[in-house]
Amino acid sequence: MSKRISSIIGWILLLVIGVFWISFGYSSWFLLLVPLSYISFTISDGSIQKLRKLTITQVVLILFALTVSVAIVFGLIQLANYVINDQLHLTGATKTFSQIVAILIALYPIKILFGSFVYKVYENLNTTNH
Repeated sequence: MSKRISSIIGWILLLVIGVFWISFGYSSWFLLLVPLSYISFTISDGSIQKLRKLTITQVVLILFALTVSVAIVFGLIQLANYVINDQLHLTGATKTFSQIVAILIALYPIKILFGSFVYKVYENLNTTNH
């Protein structure tokens, strides 16, 4: 598959997720579509070739870090939901806007932490191969 086609597929998947999220709200299908779009982008930029060089230990560490990151994000979103609904008693557009902001705020620290962990693993691959 060409790099351009896989990049287009990734953007189409992200666009579909955005449109459906705005139109119908969150769906569990997004848990499947987001990794598919990520895989599509890694194919398009050629970094999928680096995955073949990963050891079993590195794969287990990445999966463990991903699991911990998802658990932390889920906990932060649940905490924000509790504060928004039970403590502040927000409703309407204010509630919706607060939930969107809370999700974005919960995702960025984990994105930075998990991204830096994966970056270190990839950098370790580059230093051991040269």
